[in-house]
Amino acid sequence: MGTAATMHGGNNGAWHANASILSRGILTALLLTFAAFLAYLSVPQTCTDTARYIHATILQDRATSGQTPGNTVGSSSIGSNSSDSTVSSSTISVAAAKQAALPAEVPTAAEELSTFGSPATLLQHLLPLTNFSNLTSVQLLDDAAGKINHDGLWQLMQLHNKLFCSAKMHLKPLNGTVGVSFGNVTMYVYDGHDIVSDHLKGQAHTWEGGEIQEMLWALRQYPYTRQLAASSSAGSSSSSSVVVARQGSTQAGGLQQPAVPLMVDVGANLGWFMLNAAAAGARVAAFEAMTSNIALLRRSLCTNTWLEERIALYGTGLGATPSACYLISGTDNRGDGLAVCAGTQEEALRNASNRPGYEVRDMMAVRRLDTLLAEDVQVLKIDVEGFETEVLKGAEQLLTKHNVWYIMAECNVGLIGVQAGKTFIRFLAGLGYAVSPHSFKGPFFSKAELQGPANCTTNTLYSVKQEAVLPPTSMHPRQLFK
Repeated sequence: MGTAATMHGGNNGAWHANASILSRGILTALLLTFAAFLAYLSVPQTCTDTARYIHATILQDRATSGQTPGNTVGSSSIGSNSSDSTVSSSTISVAAAKQAALPAEVPTAAEELSTFGSPATLLQHLLPLTNFSNLTSVQLLDDAAGKINHDGLWQLMQLHNKLFCSAKMHLKPLNGTVGVSFGNVTMYVYDGHDIVSDHLKGQAHTWEGGEIQEMLWALRQYPYTRQLAASSSAGSSSSSSVVVARQGSTQAGGLQQPAVPLMVDVGANLGWFMLNAAAAGARVAAFEAMTSNIALLRRSLCTNTWLEERIALYGTGLGATPSACYLISGTDNRGDGLAVCAGTQEEALRNASNRPGYEVRDMMAVRRLDTLLAEDVQVLKIDVEGFETEVLKGAEQLLTKHNVWYIMAECNVGLIGVQAGKTFIRFLAGLGYAVSPHSFKGPFFSKAELQGPANCTTNTLYSVKQEAVLPPTSMHPRQLFK
């Protein structure tokens, strides 16, 4: 009965299927072609006059009134305060934020698009008729594999989101969601049944504040790690890797070093870490696999265009082997996906039923991180509900050929078990990292502790590449930009 029902309609059904495939292929080809026009787009320029990030209740601006670009004033500059606590100041307007984030001489993506003439004009006619709900990051990435380099993949992911925004997809009603204001940033979250959303839109108006501060501290170490990278590359006659030069980059030891650090957010969820890092001035490669979360992320990016320029959203899961998995999540935390990568859908349903309050939410495509990125990473944040080791196994080439200076990874022993937590700590140490359950500043597990009692006493592990570990007397904040 099922086969007969599927075949009913014959040629008409086949024509629709072929037309769908043809239209998707044409759109993919157009995106790849148009990506060439955007290849020269730079990452945001350094913003020495301001340093903004989301924390507590407002998006804060540390620049003093009347301050001119290129100058920092006293405690208003990032890193000038001896503590990592939030510095209060007035909320800035969207227009002021855009002006500060992108200097006047640097055209926005929309301005760049307008200079392309005929192709852009044609795209404006194409976009409203395009079904972007059927176009996924994985389709684009797989089609582009081997055709463009890693920097081109970054541009392609940005272009995908820009076209999504240009088609006004973010303005369509999205049931079960709500916008939350953080000063001049609007972030979209679930309107209920999600712990992260409830905190962000509730009285707390924040989430994992300690982890956010640790990430920001690590981003501020960029001048130090850039010097380490320069010293390392200068000591060798040749490099095993090539870092793609971006506008605003500086020469260091024969390699082009980006002027701003890269933060990689694996398990971006609703984008809280992603937006905080971008608002602080970093570039962000965000990875998220759950379709409903991706919809919220795209809506947030389209709404906050001054941050969109700094972020590339990769709508895919990450792991050791390209595959497909099921995502299950709790009814009280629906945006927090747990991967089930073995078996059929029925087995995934049984797995969910064995966990009270869990449901099968989505299918997740899995790709390796080292096939998508090939440059130094200042902060790698991983929060994928017990799948952290698999993500790192899929980042082998990135970890060995490039510098990944700081890794902030979830270690939830309530989910993975105490023994798995101990194994994960030793795994990180074996990659050449000093590991702490408290902070990037330590204290770190000793060799004796790694061989025995080292355990995940908190839900987050902070790992620092051994050569970047600072002595206690040097644990002061650093200027993010020079």
